[in-house]
Amino acid sequence: MDATTDIQPDSELFAVLTYAETEADRVLESGSPAPLDAIVWLSAHLAAFDRAVAPKLKRVRPDGGVLLRRQRAVAERMSRLLRIAERHHSGDALAAGLNPSRMGTALRRLIDEHVAVEAAIVDRMAQTLDRSACDEVVAAYRSALEHAPTRPHPHFAHGAVTFRVDALRDRMLDAMDGRHVPVPRVPRRWRVPGRWGSYLLGQPQSPPE
Repeated sequence: MDATTDIQPDSELFAVLTYAETEADRVLESGSPAPLDAIVWLSAHLAAFDRAVAPKLKRVRPDGGVLLRRQRAVAERMSRLLRIAERHHSGDALAAGLNPSRMGTALRRLIDEHVAVEAAIVDRMAQTLDRSACDEVVAAYRSALEHAPTRPHPHFAHGAVTFRVDALRDRMLDAMDGRHVPVPRVPRRWRVPGRWGSYLLGQPQSPPE
């Protein structure tokens, strides 16, 4: 990524917000045999940004709303291309004839464009928010990324309910497809099923002593 910015290289907020895009760009540049990994990184990032950063940005004056509209315009274009790329790499016959190299190049251009907008957003936040508020954005984004949808949703509606529904749906699809998910996930605690749970799962029951 070569987006120019006056953000300091050690800015935690900028580093956190662009980490997923850096990982996606690395996958695309390397010609990785797992191109869906880049799609997962970018899909989760866009959803997490909208969930955690957008609400705070709306309240940044004077131009937070303008920056958010710029970000969403790029995000919507990226989501549409991600959906096309996902169909191609998932074996959709209707997208089989598309050129993966050209799609990868187009995605990398959109990553650069999105990072440039994020640099302007971080710059504005650094000027208007105190350290505590910036730390809250970092924490909220990291948490959102751990729960975010992993597939592109080009026509998604903004909001907490949509975020949770899309995330649950994608988690189920990922499990059924055996899909690799490189983004950080919250570890799940597995519970030992009780008597009736074992019965429903068809597991053998120990005879009572």
